[in-house]
Amino acid sequence: MLVLLGLQGCIEDRLTVELFTQIHGDGTCTRRVEYRLERVDTDKGDARLAIPPAEDVLRTLHRFPSGEPWQVRDESETGLHVVAVEATLASPNDFDGDYFRLRTRQSNPARNAVSAYVDPAHEFYEYEEVFRDPASPIAGARLLSRLLLKRDEAFAEGYARAVDDPRAVPRQSDLRRAFRERLATPFAREVATLAERPLFGPREKRELDALLEGLKEKQEALVARVSALAPGTTPEAIAEATDASLNGLAESLLPEIEAAGLPLDLPARATTVRFRATLVMPGPILRANACVAGDTATWEFEEEDLFGRGFEMKALATPR
Repeated sequence: MLVLLGLQGCIEDRLTVELFTQIHGDGTCTRRVEYRLERVDTDKGDARLAIPPAEDVLRTLHRFPSGEPWQVRDESETGLHVVAVEATLASPNDFDGDYFRLRTRQSNPARNAVSAYVDPAHEFYEYEEVFRDPASPIAGARLLSRLLLKRDEAFAEGYARAVDDPRAVPRQSDLRRAFRERLATPFAREVATLAERPLFGPREKRELDALLEGLKEKQEALVARVSALAPGTTPEAIAEATDASLNGLAESLLPEIEAAGLPLDLPARATTVRFRATLVMPGPILRANACVAGDTATWEFEEEDLFGRGFEMKALATPR
């Protein structure tokens, strides 16, 4: 089943998203977002490589604001693609949803949401923005668990094909029940428990790793159960047939999981995304969940911070 975790290569796509937001004294705001995509070969000292249009995520998976009052700059060269969007808006709430990125065309998008309250008459400015990606590794594991629950027949058929002596194959109903009881159902139960948590933090990452690694133990339990159903077959033959059936099952599930845009692990070869957000207020920032210097707050976060509850940015400013 570990084939589902993907492969790591030396070619890496790096996307940096620079966000700049300035709220003016009259309540209007300036919003600028620059996307900088690079493709590099890490084995050659980060030498830049050409990005085929079909593999350029800024062309295929991102959507950008358009029309008035947005200005869009789009520049490309070998191994580098830069898109910058900028606008002056009547309210910070008007750029709600200006970040939009899909993993695949079938997945739910990663988006931002903005909630701001500005009162120029009393020089009061409160700002909140959150970036969230629902296509998390936990969502990928949940899809995998649901697919496995429906593949008991496929496992039984694959097992029967992998055994040399058809007379040594248990009844299909027994094989299907063993697959459900020893592997699919326990895995689905563990994933459901993990998916109830609102966060995807260090605890959840480690528990998800342990959960996926635990598939090995569940496979061993499945082998033990099938051995009891086929006493005339050697444990080695049963283990080989079980492994062959599960490998075939994993290969059949991979396209469905990829099409849904749901990773089972944090990206290795896929595009790595890093964010840097700067907020400038009309007056000193009284409170923020960020590094603050006078009227300016700065946040830095990465793609994995968008999973679970998402990455939140909050700030409150008072008069100078």
